[in-house]
Amino acid sequence: MGQDDAMGRVTRRHAVLRVGPEETIRRIDSLAVEEPLEIRLNGEPYLVTMRTPGNDVDLVHGLLYSEGIISERSDIVLARYCAGVRC
Repeated sequence: MGQDDAMGRVTRRHAVLRVGPEETIRRIDSLAVEEPLEIRLNGEPYLVTMRTPGNDVDLVHGLLYSEGIISERSDIVLARYCAGVRC
């Protein structure tokens, strides 16, 4: 598996309007990126969650553990990114 940050950027430069008590400023700022992540179990869709890209596999393992779907490392056979709809 490649690096998680290869799947998307964590921040994006975007024009913003900053409104303060004494002035309003237009400028370019760095914003956190949030993207959907579909989780599939045995090839079947389980859920879609929004997340900042990075450490996706760890995020999924923690979520599955907290949901009681897995209880130990040996419960996981394979974790990978799907390039298309079929995995």
